Amino acid sequence: MGKLLKILAGFILVIIVIAIAAPLIIDPNDYRDQIQTTVKEKTGRDLKINGDLSLSVFPWIGVAINDVSLSNAKGFKADYFAKIENAKVQVKLLPLISKKVEVSTIVLNGMQLNLAKNKQGITNWDDLSQAKQSEQNTTPDKSESSSSTGLAALAIGGVQINNANIHWDDASSGETQTISNFNLTTDALSLGSPMGVELGFTLKSNKPVMETKLELKGDLVINNKLNKFEFQNMALLVDSSGDPIPNGKISVNINSNIIADLANSGSLSLKPLTISFNETTIKGSALVKNFAKPAINFDLAADTINIDQYLSQTDDGANTSQKKPVAATPAAAALIPVETLRPLDIDGLIKIESAIVSGLKADGVSLKIDAKNGILKTQQEVKTFYNGSYLGKTTIDSRHSTPKITLQEQAKDINIEALLVDLSGQSSLSGTANIKANLTTQGNTIAAFKSTLNGTSNFSFKDGAITGVDVGALMKQAEAVLKGDLSALAEKGTGKTPFTDISGSAKITRGLVNNNDLIIATPLVNITGKGTANLVNEKIDYRLAMQRTKAQSDAEKADVKDIKNTAIPVDISGTFTKPSFKLDIESIVLSSQKEKIEEKKQELKNKLQDKIGDKLGDKFKSFF
Repeated sequence: MGKLLKILAGFILVIIVIAIAAPLIIDPNDYRDQIQTTVKEKTGRDLKINGDLSLSVFPWIGVAINDVSLSNAKGFKADYFAKIENAKVQVKLLPLISKKVEVSTIVLNGMQLNLAKNKQGITNWDDLSQAKQSEQNTTPDKSESSSSTGLAALAIGGVQINNANIHWDDASSGETQTISNFNLTTDALSLGSPMGVELGFTLKSNKPVMETKLELKGDLVINNKLNKFEFQNMALLVDSSGDPIPNGKISVNINSNIIADLANSGSLSLKPLTISFNETTIKGSALVKNFAKPAINFDLAADTINIDQYLSQTDDGANTSQKKPVAATPAAAALIPVETLRPLDIDGLIKIESAIVSGLKADGVSLKIDAKNGILKTQQEVKTFYNGSYLGKTTIDSRHSTPKITLQEQAKDINIEALLVDLSGQSSLSGTANIKANLTTQGNTIAAFKSTLNGTSNFSFKDGAITGVDVGALMKQAEAVLKGDLSALAEKGTGKTPFTDISGSAKITRGLVNNNDLIIATPLVNITGKGTANLVNEKIDYRLAMQRTKAQSDAEKADVKDIKNTAIPVDISGTFTKPSFKLDIESIVLSSQKEKIEEKKQELKNKLQDKIGDKLGDKFKSFF
């Protein structure tokens, strides 16, 4: 045993002596031309080593290079494909004897990389890939187990990449992208232990015109089997500006613990998760299982969010408070991405303290999403919505080529005027609204939704006014007509009708809305109505019946005696955007003169009977 130890000690001593002497004897710069020639033979590219090469052997086997560049592929305009100011890597000598690899910090400074694609779709690294593939075909395959064992025995002192720049130029699309000031620093890599990571870079693109700055920090843990990665205390900051960004600029902070488990079917967990941007902070957790067929679960809560900041902009990208009509979606455009919905597997909940969407303000918003086997279900609730509340359920069945939709909506005690003003900038209706609807439809375009819409609805409005219709003026016109003054038909009223109550129900069949029980109560007039509204062609066919409840004053009682108990008919026609209101003059006259007409008919009848009776009497007399 003693003799063996002496031999081993001598062997180590020889190695140490060689290691110390090697750098003094061997000058790696003597092999500069040979290295450049070999690269030329293998790749067809010119490798230029302008700086010195240095070599170390003990206690680290290492090499350092300075000012090295590799020429570009033929036909590409950049002067070089890659360029490095300096790089250094070292491996500890003695652990190699026991098949362990200990690498010092890998340092790469000032890398410049020019990536490009020409108009024919050929990249400037295709030739390098072909050369590498040719070498691999002649190299024996190594088993996955040996590769895994080698990585498990690998220890790296860290990585430092400083001031790297990567430029991408795609001549086939005219797109260019540049990553500048790329910096990466890591702690020593030891499998199973946290490794500090700091990453930062700036990305610029021309299509779209955009600039993004990214900073990432955290502790990365990689298990021994290299199939589980945990990013602890991850902090990601993204600052973006440019054409696609709402309002031209946004800053996003993301903090989380991320676990990516590649074993079995794979999973990705973000818990806890915090996302902050503008005035919004979102907290919660998210989980994705089975990467091949993702099952997504999330539970998120936001304090406040203004969706309009990211959707509604003027032509110059600035926000506008002036309400404009929402651009109509083309009638033939597919609205539901059925191919995307069918494979979805989602179970999630989103809660928002305060939200603004399409100009509408809502507090206490919750959205429950359940998607599985081609059926998407949502339950939405707004606890405070324009002095009232809202509940809704939506089901989208995308299992077949034509999606089917079911809607259950209920709005209680809504300030309808304030809602409509925020939605469109104006309102022709005020009051407190209660609306309930159960609807079904199918299709994938607006036109299809309208033509297949079926269901029922109930509505009521209290203590409000209708702008655009003046019931009082219509009544005065009717009174004037009864007096023979047709010129009153040309007069216009105030264009507003106050009411104490409006109620009714509707049945929708294939886009035709049928209402037969409309009741409108106003201080002076009671109104009933029935008719249809066609959602497909947007035409209205409706008839109102107005009847005074009382005269406005004692002086008016005599004037309205003939009309007080008369139902005044008003026909509504035209379209949704251009409705037409018209008094039915013929019906008014016939209704008001009905009693006189009946008296005249009876008088004529009596005269006829008397005349017939006289003639019959004369006939009887002739027989005698």
